[in-house]
Amino acid sequence: SSYRSSGINAEYGGRNAHYKLISTVMLWLQNTRTGFENMDLGGSLSRQVEKDLPMTSDNFSHIVNIGGMVEKMENNIRSVLETVYFGRTLDLLNDIRSLVD
Repeated sequence: SSYRSSGINAEYGGRNAHYKLISTVMLWLQNTRTGFENMDLGGSLSRQVEKDLPMTSDNFSHIVNIGGMVEKMENNIRSVLETVYFGRTLDLLNDIRSLVD
């Protein structure tokens, strides 16, 4: 599951808005397959980004700006999860298996 929090500070009469986005992903993996040892892995990953982005006269610029920030953040977190959590866990399991064999 994942959680997001965002805040906007629009300067009065300004052309930019200051955005702050915080995303947290909660990860829990559990292996209960018959014939294998049980393995539980859990953790959380949080990232924060702040940006000044241009505003237009309509209210849709906030949606576009926040949407772009969320999309970039999700791609970044997905990459970190694949590399750090899954990649390192796989390396560790392979090392343990080689010690047992």
